[in-house]
Amino acid sequence: MKKVTEAALTAGLVAALLLTGCGEKRATDTNDNRPDVVQQGKQAGEDAAKGAKDLLDDGASAAKKMMENEQGMLMAAGSRIQDVIMELGETLGITMPQKMDQASLQEVFGLNPSDIEEYYGEYSSVNTSADHIIGVKVKEGRVDAVRSALEKRKETVVENFKEYLPDQYDKAQAGKIIEKGNYLFLVIAGDSTKGYDREMQRAEQIIDGYFQ
Repeated sequence: MKKVTEAALTAGLVAALLLTGCGEKRATDTNDNRPDVVQQGKQAGEDAAKGAKDLLDDGASAAKKMMENEQGMLMAAGSRIQDVIMELGETLGITMPQKMDQASLQEVFGLNPSDIEEYYGEYSSVNTSADHIIGVKVKEGRVDAVRSALEKRKETVVENFKEYLPDQYDKAQAGKIIEKGNYLFLVIAGDSTKGYDREMQRAEQIIDGYFQ
């Protein structure tokens, strides 16, 4: 009886030890997995924070670029296209000026009045001068069409003097279309003794002074 009891106790002790070992292994496995779960959660949080930062950086960069693009493209308060054209005319000179009107807008410059919000310009009324100083404010989405018409007019003036009056031919070739947002200026003017390229630089500086 004593041996049976001892055997039973031994068996019970072995079983207890086995159960304890299994429990410790399960606990160890659970504990071993816990750092992985914590690490995964931490990494996911870091990834989300980085993604949010990238979005904010992209948004800030886009806003900055938009502001830079718009800077200098809006006419200063209280200024008019006429003011710009008058100062250009006084500085660069224009021979026998003729004002641009609704008829010449279409017939001479090939512009569609429906593309234009505002305009003012003067060009020489004599066929011995290439002088043109024109300014237009263009409606949204029509800048390309208006620029194309002004470029065509410039090409016509160049061709008109190609075999006639070399000085005016050089002036027409040096002429520029200066773009400031929705504003376009065709400038063919200046004094040959000062250099037409330098005169165009002066024209750009004058125009820039009216924009912010």
